[in-house]
Amino acid sequence: MGAVPVSGTNFYKLLSLKSHVLLYPGGVREASHRKVFFDYDDQMKIPFLRDYIARITDNTVKLRNDVNGEVGNQDLHLPGILPKFPGRFYYLFGKPIDTDGRKRELRDREKSHELYLQVKSEVETCLAYLKEKREKDPYRNILPRLYYQATQGITSEVPTFDL
Repeated sequence: MGAVPVSGTNFYKLLSLKSHVLLYPGGVREASHRKVFFDYDDQMKIPFLRDYIARITDNTVKLRNDVNGEVGNQDLHLPGILPKFPGRFYYLFGKPIDTDGRKRELRDREKSHELYLQVKSEVETCLAYLKEKREKDPYRNILPRLYYQATQGITSEVPTFDL
């Protein structure tokens, strides 16, 4: 299952090879749902942490000696991370968009833009649908899913919405 960086070129190559394409809007940051609950400002208010941060910053190799201001003057610290409990992933494969016989047509900037708008509209429609279904999903969080499996059997599939 080959994952590739999202780019127009990769998208075109994959479609040219008649590959199926699954886009992950938002990327890794959105997928991991991490929140910083103990950031740099919080850490600097605690004397022993402030001293520790100053010590490790002084002992670290400086990669940006030639840069002044905020970019060049960054203290090394580790933010406190509070992961979310696992949620459900919501997938929907949209209707196929046929590009057979349109190779020459797609070399035209206006026609390519029309196809782009069609694909964009389809993706946005799918995302809106999934967001709506996600908000109404009684098993979205892990606790209701665990309760369901505890009462129905560990191998039972937790219900989902109909398409």
